[in-house]
Amino acid sequence: MSAVQFSTKRMKYDTANSDIVKLFDGFRDELDRRNDKFERIVKVSRDITIQSKRVIFNLHRKPAGCQAGERELESILEDATEKLTALRVHFKKISKELEGEDTHRFHRAFTNGVQEFIEALSFLYLLQNNCIISPSQVEKHLNGCPLLMSDYIAGLADLTGEIMRMCICFAGKNCHSEAIRLRDLLFQINTGIRLCNVSGRGMSQKEEVMLQSLIKCEASNYKLVIRQLEKESMCRDKGL
Repeated sequence: MSAVQFSTKRMKYDTANSDIVKLFDGFRDELDRRNDKFERIVKVSRDITIQSKRVIFNLHRKPAGCQAGERELESILEDATEKLTALRVHFKKISKELEGEDTHRFHRAFTNGVQEFIEALSFLYLLQNNCIISPSQVEKHLNGCPLLMSDYIAGLADLTGEIMRMCICFAGKNCHSEAIRLRDLLFQINTGIRLCNVSGRGMSQKEEVMLQSLIKCEASNYKLVIRQLEKESMCRDKGL
């Protein structure tokens, strides 16, 4: 092989090799871009999770009992509403990050924040309206951030833990009607979610926790009924 032929062959090889390197450089840049975007969304989602947990904690401070203080209750609900409304800015950031992207590719980055927000929002909505918030109503608060049905159902599954705590609290204060109402609501949510047969990440564990919450509510209501029967029996024995 002459020097000219060798040089020509080497140039072709270098050119081909250069094209492959450029191709993989493009892959690297695209992966770096997606990873950076994923991390930015995770950070925003973490902020949403933290604030939502604070709202849930504050909502549990509401007066519990058959004769709850209206003024204090309104103050707590207004504060929770303001804090959840302020999170619209965070959801807008996620929405902008997802523009032109496959939502499912980044779902794992924001699902925890959305689920925690739905838990807080549905808890607030329950205290204000005595019913469960719908997916369309949740979407109005997400400011363009996509709502997957699996996230909505997971958020409601987490809500059952808060309902269980309220139910036990009311039962402990002898508010039988409220305790029964919450027990029935928890049963309906539990049944509905199981009928949906959602197979998302962690749903089997959430379903088990829901069942345990329902069992605890049943036990607290059972004890309340027993106490009332014992009290009535003692009153009859004393002729009261």
